[in-house]
Amino acid sequence: MELQQMETDDLIILHYKEQSEERGERSTGAGVIDLKLSLKERRDGKAILFAKLLGARELIALDTNGKSDPFIQLQVVPHHLFPDCELKQSTVKKSTLEPMYNEMFEFIIPQDQICNGVLVLSVFDYDFISANDFEGEAMVRLTDLPRNSEQHVKWTMALHRPKKDSIYKILEGRINDKVAMKFVEIRRKAMEAEEFELSTDAARKSTSNGGSES
Repeated sequence: MELQQMETDDLIILHYKEQSEERGERSTGAGVIDLKLSLKERRDGKAILFAKLLGARELIALDTNGKSDPFIQLQVVPHHLFPDCELKQSTVKKSTLEPMYNEMFEFIIPQDQICNGVLVLSVFDYDFISANDFEGEAMVRLTDLPRNSEQHVKWTMALHRPKKDSIYKILEGRINDKVAMKFVEIRRKAMEAEEFELSTDAARKSTSNGGSES
């Protein structure tokens, strides 16, 4: 079936599936996240996702002092399948590219949707005056996590800076579809970060050259 003909819900599930399959420990130059994860099933049909955020390393310097003020957001997606899983956020660590957190987060998720679930970890550079800058993201499929283990499993995830894919572009055009627009709202910061930075760099070069070419 062609992507254009697929239902919005199915497209969103496919987007996260494809994005998460491309991720891993392979270095991308954007840094890595260290964390511990476990998934414990309950008798009521729910499961608890435990995520202990240890820290991040080798982050991109986004401030003029050669450092960043990084914080990390954690979210279980797709949102339409996990509407009760609120976005979680770490504390901000000032002037560092090697932040240490040691912070624990929990998500209550339906067991019958574990097969479609992905944990997204997004790193941002905090900015007091303007919008926070996107550094990179990592994804973990919930099906990759051991269930009912007594110990949290340590993961080292390389950060990626994704580009707009075909699915994002299709859903971006479904302006009358509330689910599609919610997806675009959630993903816009990551999917358009590189595009925004390229336009910003071009503007800076134009300014440094006097705004015109001779």
